[in-house]
Amino acid sequence: MTTPETAVALQAAAMRGFRTLEDVIDVIPAKVRDRPFPVAATAPVASGVAGAARDRDLQDVLNHLHAWHELLIGWLDAIEAGRTPAYPAEGYDWGRLDALNLALREKYRVRQASRAFARLQASHATALGRVSALGDDVLFDADRFDWLGGTLAGPAHECLGGHYAWAVQAIAARFD
Repeated sequence: MTTPETAVALQAAAMRGFRTLEDVIDVIPAKVRDRPFPVAATAPVASGVAGAARDRDLQDVLNHLHAWHELLIGWLDAIEAGRTPAYPAEGYDWGRLDALNLALREKYRVRQASRAFARLQASHATALGRVSALGDDVLFDADRFDWLGGTLAGPAHECLGGHYAWAVQAIAARFD
C-alpha cells in the first residue's frame, strides 16, 4: 500500500479507512460478533490474509488495531519528549514482528467485540488527532528521525489507514 504524500491525504485515508471498517462491522449480525472465526477461515492458506492464524475472532482484529494505535502514540510521546522510541516496541525488532503481535494480542485482549470497538474508536481519535497536529515537514522529512529509517508518515499510515484496509480484508475473509 502506498503511503499518502501529504498530511491531509494521510488524514483522509485514515478517516475513509475507519468509515469502511465501521461499515464492514455494521453488517455483521450482533449475535455473531463475539463468536470465534470458523476454523477453516483462520488457516493462513484458507484466507490468504496476514494474521489469519493469529486472529481468532473479530475482537482479535479490533484489539490488534488498538494495540498498534498505542504503539504509534508511544512513538509520538517519545518524539515530543525528545527521546528515541523503542521501534517497533521495547524488546522487539521488525524480525520478531510475529512475536510482538502475539504479545500485543495478550496485552490488549478485550473479549466483547462491542467493548473492543469502543476502545478502538477512542484510540483512533487520539492517534489521528496526534498525527493531524503534525505538519508535512515533520511527517514527510525522511532525514528527521534517524531511528526510523524513513518518514514518520509511513508508520503513521500503516497504523491508521493502511491497517484499516488490512482489517477490512481480514474481516471480510471470515464473514463472506
